[in-house]
Amino acid sequence: MGPKTGMLSCAPRSTKPACVALAKAGGDPARLAGPSDMACTMEYNPVHVKAMGVWDGRRHDYDRTFSNGCEMAASTGPVFQF
Repeated sequence: MGPKTGMLSCAPRSTKPACVALAKAGGDPARLAGPSDMACTMEYNPVHVKAMGVWDGRRHDYDRTFSNGCEMAASTGPVFQF
């Protein structure tokens, strides 16, 4: 499967799950928190994510590779789900 891209636009007080998660993290993807009760296997199937944008006037750039999609979802919640 090839790369996937998406665009997320969050208005103030948006109810989109990804926007709610980013609001809790102050717009910084590095501060995202996924579900605390999620258990992932040790499967190695790398997933690379990248986010760039402006939140509340501050620029945020995020670039990270997770060992698998479950680890990504456990760390970032709904933000990188397409």
